[in-house]
Amino acid sequence: MSPVKALYVDWHLPRKFQGKNKPSKRPWEIAMTIRTVFFAREMNGLSPILYCDQDTYDYYESVDLIKHFDEVYPILPNDLSFNEFNPSIFWAAGKFLAIQHCKEKFLMIDLDAEVRFKLDLEKYDVFCAHREEVSKGDLWFYPDIEYLDKQNYLGAKHNLIWSDMAYNTSLLYFKDLGLAKEYADSALSFIRSVREINPAFEKVAYILLAEQRFLYEYCRAKDLNVGVLIEGRYVPIGLKNGVAPFIDSNLEEIAEKGFLHVWGFKNEMHKNKDIEDSFFGSLMSSRLSLRDDIVNSVSKNHELYVDKYEIGSQEQ
Repeated sequence: MSPVKALYVDWHLPRKFQGKNKPSKRPWEIAMTIRTVFFAREMNGLSPILYCDQDTYDYYESVDLIKHFDEVYPILPNDLSFNEFNPSIFWAAGKFLAIQHCKEKFLMIDLDAEVRFKLDLEKYDVFCAHREEVSKGDLWFYPDIEYLDKQNYLGAKHNLIWSDMAYNTSLLYFKDLGLAKEYADSALSFIRSVREINPAFEKVAYILLAEQRFLYEYCRAKDLNVGVLIEGRYVPIGLKNGVAPFIDSNLEEIAEKGFLHVWGFKNEMHKNKDIEDSFFGSLMSSRLSLRDDIVNSVSKNHELYVDKYEIGSQEQ
């Protein structure tokens, strides 16, 4: 049975912990939000649902983004008194909380990703965006397990032998909703078990272990049939070394077919407004039927939030 929901997560509390008091989005982020929801519905027949916190709900309502979702659940932690774990370290943990709550099969899609063609998911137990290589000597994305999970919590609990691979979760589907919840429960249990954070790895490494590297080993331990959208492998440390990050990949073919994931490109846009403006323009012009909705929400965002609050987005 195919998924029936397109599950999106937008959690502001990680940014609030970093001092960004109110949610706000850049124009391209608003455009991508509207586009990804539209294509999930149009191309894959999915009902878009949003999991968020109350601050994000209020923001979406104020800029007229709520209407694009069939269901909205503002159930994610919203208050700075939250102390189960540090949201600024485990900034993607809202995904796990959403999976725990979701009652129907889903395809989880990042808000900066869109799929403009029909996906065939039924033959897979799990489906995700692509494989990522865990490179020896990588101290940024995937450092040695011993640095992050000193008690071997995940390995011991699931009898794992750690390999050199991870799965990118910008797209994530489980055929068995129970397995999806078990994966989320286990990731959250690990996150809550971490009592000491090494500041050398706090930017991305801890959450990538819980979210992506653990997913690969979880699927391998259970002998699940995993499909990926982009073949080959992605080498994250290549970004730091100036090397092309995809190896033996059909990335260009899939991009031409209709897949877009902004991800690391957002860093280039934040450094160069001309690049950002050009990208936003391309999002507007390539799907004119969405132009009025995008312009409306961008205008409301500018009127209500620009120059009043710092605009920023969580980066990996």
